Amino acid sequence: MTEEFKGRVALVTAAAGMGIGRGIAHRLAEGGATVVLTDIHEGRLLQAADEISEATGSRVHPQLLDAGDRDRIVAVTDWVREELGPLSILVNNAAVNIMAPIFDYDPADWDRVLAVNLSGPWMLSRQAMVQMRDAGTGGVILNVSTYAPDVGGLGIEAPYAVSKGGLNVLTRSCAHEGGKYGIRVNTLSMGMVTGTRFTDMLHADMRTEETGKAPLGRLAHVTDIVEAAAFLISDRSAATTGETLNIAAGLHMRY
Repeated sequence: MTEEFKGRVALVTAAAGMGIGRGIAHRLAEGGATVVLTDIHEGRLLQAADEISEATGSRVHPQLLDAGDRDRIVAVTDWVREELGPLSILVNNAAVNIMAPIFDYDPADWDRVLAVNLSGPWMLSRQAMVQMRDAGTGGVILNVSTYAPDVGGLGIEAPYAVSKGGLNVLTRSCAHEGGKYGIRVNTLSMGMVTGTRFTDMLHADMRTEETGKAPLGRLAHVTDIVEAAAFLISDRSAATTGETLNIAAGLHMRY
């Protein structure tokens, strides 16, 4: 266990699964941060918090959170400030996707994707930035995104692509506004990632196809994403803000 993030309070959304959010939360706890683990699945959330705590020796605090619920966002972030201290790290990882052409998905699907993928991160960033500003110690926000906006969702995921495009702009907007308070905001962008349930269990056919397109001849793994996230969150990237780092094995260049 290192002390890279010691003394810092971090909140990671959608972090109770077996993928990117959990990996980042584990890495932060391993580095000594006080980690607030959030997810919409209570049983999975409690189990993940216990497992990360046991593995890292750091206490992890589970909080139920639907990233599309603004009232709950306020309640959770206020709880963090009162019980643990002001947030100094926020990782906006929660996302939902609707894979269908515009003729098929319901308007309610559009609303849900935008609420979770864009409005939620905006509200969480707003809450976190207030705490960071008032504490006077700065902070870091990391938005987890994708190159899907650059290719228009390839005709099958417009709501997702639009929401992530908005998130990329939100990164730069918050970087502009937060800079004078020592708040850095960056985007970690990716394509299909191995080591997740989505890729390894649900979409093995897509994994094979995408691997064939990747210049590196492989896809990024969760561990690749986690280490890139740790770099952007840490003081090793102290002069980096408003940037997008692609960890996609070169896939973002092929479309």
